[in-house]
This record gives sequence, C-alpha cells and structure tokens, in this order.
Amino acid sequence: MKQFIVLMAVLPIMMILLLQFTADQRHGRIVGEIQEIVYSAKETAKQEGYFSPENRRRLKEDLGRAAGVDPEEILIESDDRIKTRFGVGEERLIYFSVSVPIRGVMAASSILGMTEEENGYRFVIDSYTASERI
Repeated sequence: MKQFIVLMAVLPIMMILLLQFTADQRHGRIVGEIQEIVYSAKETAKQEGYFSPENRRRLKEDLGRAAGVDPEEILIESDDRIKTRFGVGEERLIYFSVSVPIRGVMAASSILGMTEEENGYRFVIDSYTASERI
C-alpha cells in the first residue's frame, strides 16, 4: 500500500517531465525556424540596402506562421535609410531587431500555477549586417 501511495504522488511529476521534453523539442524547432526566416530576410535586406516594407511584411507573415502567433504581435525595428556598400563605418551597416512572442514554454503550466502570460517569452534577434547594395 505504501508503494501505491508513493506511486500516486510521483506519477504526475513523471508525466509532467515527459510532457516538458516534448514541449522543449517543439520550442527548439520553432526557434530554429525563426532563425532561418530572419536569416533569409536579412540576406534580402543586404541586397536591397535596407529592410523594405515588402520584406518586413513577408517576414512578419512567415514568422507568424512559424511561431503560431498573430503577425501584428511581431515587432521589427530597422533602419529606414538605404545603405550602400561604399559607405564608411556605420553608414554601411543595416541595423535590425526582430522580436517574436513564444507561448506555452512549460508543459502543464496550469497544474504548476502559472498563468498564460507567465508561460511565455519574447525571442529577440538584434543585430547588424553589412549592405551589399552598390
């Protein structure tokens, strides 16, 4: 009987650990997709000399689809001026920052007493790239 009582106490914790492993795999895939999508948009921006409105729109749509969030929740900051390859120093660099909300980080969060707001974070890519526009 004692073993049964211990099993009933430990079994939910073991189940949460198994569910968490699956959630971690899912989030790793989402973060990998986000990085690939941002890399692709960055390469386009390098060719254009800046993040064009069309590039931003496509980036938001692709990120929203990959992360399973509304594209309006995705924040993109970048330089609006066209940079050229022959610029000197900072005049050649294109700044960009992409912030995507990630939800459902912890498996069984309601059992652990977490709210939906607490069970998420914003994945941010904040970087520069050199313009290749002539």
